[in-house]
Amino acid sequence: MPFVEISLARGKSADYLQAVSRAAHDAVVAELKVAPENDFQLIHQHDPNEMVFSRAFHGGPRSDDWIVFRITDSADRGARVKRRLCKTLVRLLREGPGIDPADVSVLITVVPPESFSFAGGVLGTDAVAAEALEAARDQSAAGRAYTRPEMAYALSGLFERRDLDLILPMLSDDFLLSVPASLPYGGEFTGPDAFRSFFSGVPGGAEVWESFKSSVDQILEGDDHFTVQLTNTAVPKATGKTLVFHNLWLFETADGTLVSAQLYADTAAVTTIPG
Repeated sequence: MPFVEISLARGKSADYLQAVSRAAHDAVVAELKVAPENDFQLIHQHDPNEMVFSRAFHGGPRSDDWIVFRITDSADRGARVKRRLCKTLVRLLREGPGIDPADVSVLITVVPPESFSFAGGVLGTDAVAAEALEAARDQSAAGRAYTRPEMAYALSGLFERRDLDLILPMLSDDFLLSVPASLPYGGEFTGPDAFRSFFSGVPGGAEVWESFKSSVDQILEGDDHFTVQLTNTAVPKATGKTLVFHNLWLFETADGTLVSAQLYADTAAVTTIPG
């Protein structure tokens, strides 16, 4: 998910700026192997007194046409790829807008995908996982080994949106769902069909709750499990009073699938909201 910022002296023509922009994008597509539509740039134009630089340090001599490219990427592709990217960029800038290679500086920064959000508050890891899972909806996903980000995204969808479509193909055939027997809807449930039945509505159904809504506080990832921490806001039929309480789900994984889930409910932490 490269993001490109371009800083240069103010006063260049629209054609010049467009040529610079296209050279940068073509270099990124060619050397970082990203999709052509993955095109995000900001162009910053500066007055002469806002550009402070050495004319000869590590290269040069630099002229007043000095230009800086800051490329933020979500993957560290290694020195070889970075070297090719810089050389291709310099070549395209010389062939297109005619920029002297001595005037081109490139800064490449690598940040983890979860540090990106291109829209809607959705992290980069979630966006990639969502795209992969959406593409798999129309295919036979049974038996596929799922990535950790895909599992995390499916778990978030399960509790936030009651989306079962994404998570059901991730369950092993002998998936075991364990819920404390002290709860009115407690017990052990085996297999994807039982999982679907349990999560198809609110826990325990309309006989237990007038309403039940879960909010994901965080999803913690371990080597072989996920921990999902929830805040629940619910109205039990027995009292009609709004309750806010927290619980935790532990999902165990193996070979790219989800193999079990255990609910840990802290009933002592239930808070009653007056009215």
